[in-house]
Amino acid sequence: MPDRILNHLCDYALKLSYRDLPQEVIGRTKHIVMDTVGCALGGAQSPPAKIARAAAAELTSAIPSTVLISGQKTSPDLAAFANGVMIRYLDFNDTYAGSPTCHPSDLLAPVLAVVDARNGSGKDVILGTVLGYEVLCGLIDSGAKERGHSWDQSTYGVIAAAVLAAKLFGHTKEQMANAISLAISSHISLEQIRRGQISHWKGCALANASRNAVFCAMLAAKGMTGPEEAFEGKAGFLSSTGIRLEIRPFADSADTYRIMKARLKAFPSGYFSQSAVEAILNLRSQIPDLDDIKEIRLQTFPAGYEVMGSGEANWQPETRESADHSLPFVMAVALMEGIVEIRHYDQMYYKRSDVRALMQKIKVRIGEEPVAAWPEVPLNIVDVEMKSGKVLSTKVAYHLGHFKRWMTDEERERKFRPLAEPLLPKRQIDDLLACLRRLDEVEQVSELISLTLAPNLTTQP
Repeated sequence: MPDRILNHLCDYALKLSYRDLPQEVIGRTKHIVMDTVGCALGGAQSPPAKIARAAAAELTSAIPSTVLISGQKTSPDLAAFANGVMIRYLDFNDTYAGSPTCHPSDLLAPVLAVVDARNGSGKDVILGTVLGYEVLCGLIDSGAKERGHSWDQSTYGVIAAAVLAAKLFGHTKEQMANAISLAISSHISLEQIRRGQISHWKGCALANASRNAVFCAMLAAKGMTGPEEAFEGKAGFLSSTGIRLEIRPFADSADTYRIMKARLKAFPSGYFSQSAVEAILNLRSQIPDLDDIKEIRLQTFPAGYEVMGSGEANWQPETRESADHSLPFVMAVALMEGIVEIRHYDQMYYKRSDVRALMQKIKVRIGEEPVAAWPEVPLNIVDVEMKSGKVLSTKVAYHLGHFKRWMTDEERERKFRPLAEPLLPKRQIDDLLACLRRLDEVEQVSELISLTLAPNLTTQP
């Protein structure tokens, strides 16, 4: 196989087995799967999720997969898409901080779709998830974007999804190479997906990458071939995108698996805001009257400034997706409400005059200390200047959910239950949580999927 990167991906994926995984990695993966399933439950009634399920309902398959929460039977690729849209919609699932940052738990969608189609086990889910994280995050770690090129994280995601789908389908090396080649040669995504007034597609892009990847893996299983040198050829991925990838080793010990560096979110908002929201909440008790505030100053790192604090849409959000990617909005809501919750993304909040007035008092700039700390530490520094001249200051480095401040089981459950309660009865939530905690003992993933089924959604898209 002349393409070194393609060969590297296939060799690692084919070699990796469940028995290679350290117990710490298995435990962390179960935590993340629980968090991700909770996010899917929370996003299940969103407009994009309804659209995705309606599309999935139009197709049956000889090798069916089950859509989470609705229980529809469809093709594995459309199940991956529908699952992925639900997982991502709330912007509440995990983050891996690289360049670009990514949301690797999106890859649970194709994992569940393929494992279900194969009647696989919880161990298969764990293995596929770890592999997906290793490839997606490893590619991001080894890549450097050439100036002038902006590609979305789903450009890397389609590669990782193709690798894990081929692995879980049981492909040979030749079939896996073809699956990856087919996926990468025809499915790259623009970063404009996450710019300006953000649309539904922000939460669907990696779900669509997963759909494409699973479809390519299915084609490769039937003998479809892809172009040679998909990465390193004259008109291959590297040359066409301007991305430079180094071949670096993937994980082989507990402290090197990239899933151990994933970060959960305590608030349903863009990752760069997590420590900023905590900082504002830490100061809130010292501000008895919001009218007494003269100015709020946030020092952040370049990624946070670029994505959530520098554009017109950050200050005048017109969509739910723009609001959850607005540092001034989530900071204003946290200060006014004492929390940031899903309900705060109703239009009545992000268009409210008093919310927008407080947002205008917020100034965001890049700070030297946050720049030096990023990406290991998502440091945000907040100064609140009162009309009296008094300045209240604080900083938050490791937000709740950071791998150095990991959530406890109780904290993860406190996040999970409110996401599930609108859809599932309490007894079913209890059973689902118990199943997720013993995922490595689950013999068929259908047991887990059946416990996500919402009585009010199983009869509709």
